[in-house]
Amino acid sequence: MTGSPGPGLGELAAEVARLSDIAALNHLIDRYLAGLDEGLASSASTSASTSAAGSDSGSDSGFDSDSGSGSGLGSGPGSGSGFDAAWAASLFTEDVELLFPVGSHQGLTGADGFLREIMERWGRTHHHGSLASVEPDGDLAAVSWSLIASHVHFGSPLPPQPSAYFQIGGRFTGVARRTPDGWRFARLRLRIVWSTGSPPGGVTEVDARTLEAADSRP
Repeated sequence: MTGSPGPGLGELAAEVARLSDIAALNHLIDRYLAGLDEGLASSASTSASTSAAGSDSGSDSGFDSDSGSGSGLGSGPGSGSGFDAAWAASLFTEDVELLFPVGSHQGLTGADGFLREIMERWGRTHHHGSLASVEPDGDLAAVSWSLIASHVHFGSPLPPQPSAYFQIGGRFTGVARRTPDGWRFARLRLRIVWSTGSPPGGVTEVDARTLEAADSRP
């Protein structure tokens, strides 16, 4: 007596392809979150080296002492950031849409600067993502994951001293698209659920859509 036939080669190949897509999409999410922290660290290191070579007069005296006026995006350290066009192109499609609490951006051009301006409000950050929900369907995939993001103010003591920080909890939702260079985000939206600590200077409100429980757009 023979048992029931197992899956054919075609079914196995399809399942391997699906699992490969899921792994690639999870890697895309990991690279994005790690890149936010690592890019900021690279920017801070470059800025510190430049300052040390120029003068010793830029000592920190408060949480916002390194961030300029603190009245708008991009008020943190200047050039030399880890956020650049190549980094953005490794993550986003040409028509990417980014909707974040402090603003939105359309298109790959300028996406690196948009994220750099947001991130350079902080001395250090730590983005912690949950296991992601990844649903590939052909050349598109719905992705979502929960996030806790911790943002340390400029001038805050180094560990093990307590940090002065702003922390948010929320959920990323988005769509990724398969491109000739691999999976890339075509849309990312961060919805805020809660926050604690002191927000950065100049930020007194967030985009209302980042507080909504559902994204009505297709």
